[in-house]
Order: sequence, then structure tokens, then C-alpha cells
Amino acid sequence: MAADARVFRLGVLAFSDIGTEAPEGDVFIADLAKQGYVVGRNLAIERRFSRKDGLDAAAAALVALKVDVIFAVDGTPAALAAKRATSSIPIVFKSADPVAFGLVSSLARPGGNLTGVSIQGAVITSKEMESMANALGALRSLAYILPVGARSLPWYPSFVAASTSAAKALGVQVEFHEVSGFAAYEPLIRDLVSRGVNAAALMEGPVALMPTGVEYERIAALFLRHRLPAIGPARFGFLLHCDFAEALMAERIAYIVGRILGGTKPTELPVEEFSALRLILNLKTAHALGITIPRPLLLRADEVIQ
Repeated sequence: MAADARVFRLGVLAFSDIGTEAPEGDVFIADLAKQGYVVGRNLAIERRFSRKDGLDAAAAALVALKVDVIFAVDGTPAALAAKRATSSIPIVFKSADPVAFGLVSSLARPGGNLTGVSIQGAVITSKEMESMANALGALRSLAYILPVGARSLPWYPSFVAASTSAAKALGVQVEFHEVSGFAAYEPLIRDLVSRGVNAAALMEGPVALMPTGVEYERIAALFLRHRLPAIGPARFGFLLHCDFAEALMAERIAYIVGRILGGTKPTELPVEEFSALRLILNLKTAHALGITIPRPLLLRADEVIQ
């Protein structure tokens, strides 16, 4: 239990614009309180937000404030910026491949001043492919679409290996295509449809090249217009996608942050592997495509958009 006599300072580094909601989330704050670290009593939170070129400056600002811990909220870019800014203040992160990105030496023995949660992206790849096969009744071919530059990222080889392995298990042919921007999507979609490719999936890439919410909606509309089922953010109109159970992840990260505030060193806390997933289906899109989602898949879904 944290002692009330001292006020701990938590730095939150978000790779995003300033918003109305705290980027660390309510679940994270509530779980810290369960450990005895209560905002306004013995915990103060310093938040710094940034997009692209301002991230290093935001990280440096938290270091200048001499916070006790930095929580890099929005994945690897924020964690790398925090690591560049300090080698002494503990940093807690969530990252798709923290070893490949150089955040830690290994998951079991992170070394240095960083630890956190390793997001197991290969699990998402397999579940999304399986879910699409269930939704369509049969899946023979799937095209992954990625922004230019994704092939150079450290996690790309492991992603290709995971998707190829999942495809082999399901009897699916996979292919990979790069797009340089929104204008490149429609010609590619037309080509995929003309060749009889059954479905497509949007891959992540360099953060600066990822579509905005409006762009996701426009891309989803293109897939719908050409009647090609696609994996992508379901809330923007794609048929389905999987994401991580953010509430559970927030609980684990709050536990790690609480341990560090209580005096445990990052080197004593192995990076935790996290693979709990949520399946989100968009029934409106399914109906527009003429797809009847099987009841077993509907029952497995964690969220259904109608």
C-alpha cells in the first residue's frame, strides 16, 4: 500500500493530440487506486501529448519534471522517445515487439530502465483470418495491404511468418501489397476483385502513414463498393477486426506501474506477454455485402456493430 505522506508523480506520454479524455484511461487509474495510489491524494499525473516531430520534446518535458515513472501510452513510438530522453527514470510500455525495436534486451530480462507488456500480434493475425473464413463460409485467398515503408519495420518478418503459418493451417493463399496513399487503394481493389481474391486485410505500418478515421471510412467504402470483404477497424465500416482487450491490458500495466512506484526496479519485472483478444463484427457491412454471419461466430464476438 502506498504511503499517503508522499505524492508520487506519474508521467504519461501519449503519441496523440490533446483530447478531452485522459489517454491512460479510467481502468488504469482505478487499478492504481486499488494498489493505494490515488489521484489527488498521493498521486499526481503529468501528461504530455505529441504527434510526429514533437514526441521527443514531450518526453524531454516529462524528464525535466522529474516524474517517478513514465507510462508510454500509445505503443512503441512513445516508448522509444521516452528511452531516448532518459536512462534512469523507469519507463513502462506496451509494444508489439519490444526486443526487435530495441526497447529491452529480452522479455525475461529486460535490463535498463524499461519494462511493460509485449503485445502478441501473431495471435490477432490468426484469429482475424479464421474469423473471416467463418464469416464467408470458405476463404481461399487473402490480400494484405500495407503502407509503403512497413516492410522495413522490425516486426514485418515476424508478421509475414505468422500470417503465412495461419494461412497454411487454413488452406488460404496470402499475398502482400504496398500502397502509397488513398489514391492507390481503388486500382488495387479492382485488381484483387478481377483476380477472384476472396478478402483483404489492412496492415499497420509507420504511424505517420496510417490512415486517419476519415480515410479509414473512405477506404472501407471502396471495399464495400467493389463488394470485397475486408479486415480493418469495424467501427469505420470494415467487416471485422480483432483488437486487444484494452481493459485487461490496462490492469496489467497499472500493476507494473504500481510495483515500480512501490520501489521495484524495472529490471526485476519481466516484460509480460499479452494475447487476450476481442472480436468486433460489423453487421451493417455484412448485410450490405450479402453475407450472413453464422450464429456461432456472432456468439463469439465481443462487440457487434449494427
